[in-house]
Amino acid sequence: MNTQPEHWHLSKSISITQIVSIILLAVALFTWGSDVEKRVGANAQAIKHESQMRSLEQKHIAEFKDDIRTRLQRIDSKLERLIERGE
Repeated sequence: MNTQPEHWHLSKSISITQIVSIILLAVALFTWGSDVEKRVGANAQAIKHESQMRSLEQKHIAEFKDDIRTRLQRIDSKLERLIERGE
C-alpha cells in the first residue's frame, strides 16, 4: 500500500471566493489602466502645450532681437550723422 500523502491535487470545481477574487482583480486592473491612460493623455497634452509655448517664446525673442537690431542701426546712423556734422 501507498502510505505517502499526495502532494498535488487537481479539482474541476471553482469556489465562489476564487471567482470573486478574479473579478475584483480584473476590476482593479481595469481601473488602474484607465487611470494610467488618463495620466498619459494629460502628459501628452501638457507636452504639446509646452511645445507651443516654446515656439511662441522663440518667435517673441526673434522679434525682440530684430527690434534691438533696428534700433541699434538707427542709433548708429544718427551717431554717424552727428560725427559728420562735427567735423
